Amino acid sequence: MAQSDDGAAVYFLFGLVALWFFAPDSWTNALWYGVKYQVGFDKVQTSTKPKDCDFMHAPLGDKGCSYKAHVKAYNASGALVSGEDAPKYGRDSKTGSSIISYNDGKTWDWYAGDVPDPKVASVVVFWLKE
Repeated sequence: MAQSDDGAAVYFLFGLVALWFFAPDSWTNALWYGVKYQVGFDKVQTSTKPKDCDFMHAPLGDKGCSYKAHVKAYNASGALVSGEDAPKYGRDSKTGSSIISYNDGKTWDWYAGDVPDPKVASVVVFWLKE
């Protein structure tokens, strides 16, 4: 009986792998980035990956190009709080004023507003040709 359970598990895993490879990018991206940023799958907006660099796209063969996914994550008020090119926010230790860094905390500038809520509410995935 244990042997049939092992066989079922193998078929299940094979099915998951096949689904991952054959499912549209929008589904797999929604799953991946939804889990990564802890948001519902319906909160992940993703465009379809262009096919013009694919090996099987006419004319057949290596096109010498590829696309890379770029991600931006926003909080409920629409402020960019995570993903690529997202600034870091903080408070000045002496004055308590809001500060912002656009270079991963190497330098800081004064920020006119209040520090935004860092909780991600939505994610946008788009593709850029490399």
